[in-house]
Amino acid sequence: MLGRNGFAIARSRDHELWIKRDDDNRVTNRVPVSHGNAEIRTRGLFARMLKQAGKTEDHFFEVLRRRA
Repeated sequence: MLGRNGFAIARSRDHELWIKRDDDNRVTNRVPVSHGNAEIRTRGLFARMLKQAGKTEDHFFEVLRRRA
């Protein structure tokens, strides 16, 4: 979902760090993502990730539906 919304991986160590840049190449959003088993265990974590990405839950599921 992040890659399809203009984010790129800036770093991949313990966690991946996805960033989005504006037209002046300034970082506008940062979203850390665990390398774990890609499972978001709590609704709070999901909400924080969406907020960091500047996206809504509706947008997230819309992007998923487009993939299918």
